Amino acid sequence: MALPDIVVRMLLGILMVALHVQFYPLCKLLGYKRFEPKPDSVLVTCCTNGLGHIHQMERVLGVLQAEGIKFPVIVLAKEQKVPEYKMRSLLEKFPNTEFVNLDFEVDYDNGKSFKNSAIAWRAFKSAATGSVRLTRTVVKLLRRHRPAFCLSFWEPAFATVMDVLNCPTKIVSLASQGQIYRDSTGVERGLFMRGLHQLNLGKRGTLMPLSVLPMEGAVPQIVKLPAPKEPEDFFVAYTTVPQVLSPIRTKFRGQKVLLFVKEKRLSYYTRKYQRYPHVEVRAASPDFPDYLARSRGLIASPSRGVVTQAIAAGKPVYLFCPRGHLEQEYNLRFYLKNFAGVACPRTRRYRRHLQVSRSCSLPDDWAGKLQTLQEWEASIKSLDLTDQRQRLASWLEQTDSRIRELLVPMLRSPPQEMDATDDDEDDDDEDDDEEDDDEDGDEGGDADGDKATVGSKDRAEQADEEEEEEDDDDNEDESPDGCVPESDGTPGGTASAAARATSDQRDVEDVADSASNHLESAACDTLAPP
Repeated sequence: MALPDIVVRMLLGILMVALHVQFYPLCKLLGYKRFEPKPDSVLVTCCTNGLGHIHQMERVLGVLQAEGIKFPVIVLAKEQKVPEYKMRSLLEKFPNTEFVNLDFEVDYDNGKSFKNSAIAWRAFKSAATGSVRLTRTVVKLLRRHRPAFCLSFWEPAFATVMDVLNCPTKIVSLASQGQIYRDSTGVERGLFMRGLHQLNLGKRGTLMPLSVLPMEGAVPQIVKLPAPKEPEDFFVAYTTVPQVLSPIRTKFRGQKVLLFVKEKRLSYYTRKYQRYPHVEVRAASPDFPDYLARSRGLIASPSRGVVTQAIAAGKPVYLFCPRGHLEQEYNLRFYLKNFAGVACPRTRRYRRHLQVSRSCSLPDDWAGKLQTLQEWEASIKSLDLTDQRQRLASWLEQTDSRIRELLVPMLRSPPQEMDATDDDEDDDDEDDDEEDDDEDGDEGGDADGDKATVGSKDRAEQADEEEEEEDDDDNEDESPDGCVPESDGTPGGTASAAARATSDQRDVEDVADSASNHLESAACDTLAPP
């Protein structure tokens, strides 16, 4: 049952105020101060739940690197989740970039189902136990790099801390989830999805969708298109939650299936499927697209990357959807509606989710079908997916050009900001030169005084009288309570202290305004749906 909209707004407002209370004092204790961003400096963050975001990041950063955009640091939510072959590839492609393990990410699945309340509880525990480590890493990177932009591949922790600090860094997020928020037909935009939007983008971030179909302002879904090959007599299966594919053990006997799983789960699923010789378990590897191109079809959960890859290769797809996974439930409906050769089980759970009767008849304008595995396999010979493959491939081939056209300009500072930064640097240099000149002048005066003392008694006495007059002037300028008088504009410790005080006051005011805005948006009905 969906929560009333006003309740969703209130809960999101309370969440953001709680995050301000928790993280802002930690950041200040760990040395965060508001900074002037370096023009065109980009900090990259990436989610590691699944490999989709990693593949997307690798492709996008390759284009940005060719365009001359520098990203000195890449922050991975949990580096230990990234397969060894993929880390080697990233290190080879970006040798001048520092990789940082944030070591903070909420694991949202148990291998079979997704329960949003359990995910929320795990997120709360992670924030309570790992907030100090997370904050220390974020503050250290912000102080060291002073990024003008944060290019996020749906990594919420880093973005949340920056939003709490009202950081001047601009957040640009590139994610397939953007299609869900742009699709007015979607129903998965309640508390959970709107909370994810808030955590990943804050109040000022920009979300650029990765879209399977042409969409204005979007980049095509990032996948590697395999070269067409003659199909062989086997199917490939892949999902980040292989337990949802368990029906292939008993209901797909007689058909050879290559099941690809995460490297760290290889031994577990090898033992689990050892009684089913028609299923061969393999670790996910770079040669997966080649196996997909040579297969008869794909059996998977509705993950955006691998399913789009299969359809673009002209392969039929059979989908098992994890219960409660809002993003994949949206993807299931999307693929069934828009692509032929896509099917899913006709059991009660799927019928209720798709809102169809026991006749299992989808709406007339939907291209997919509800079928059993055997019915889907038998229908493959009658499918002609050539036109569909060509249409999708023509859109996906625009990926690099759309990145250059849409994303690159967003990661470059406007000329006026560049000029302002240059002027500030010139002013700093001029101030340093003036200080050097003053010091040289003082040294010259002392030398002249020495010469006068040696050369003439009268001039020495005159110098002593001048020193006494200066002392009298200093005593007159000194305030009654013994404090140092206010600066007259010359460089000095007083001006620096005043500047630091002003900076600290501005930090406090900015964060207070940000927290007030979050609470006001919840209470006054100003938080619009994403």
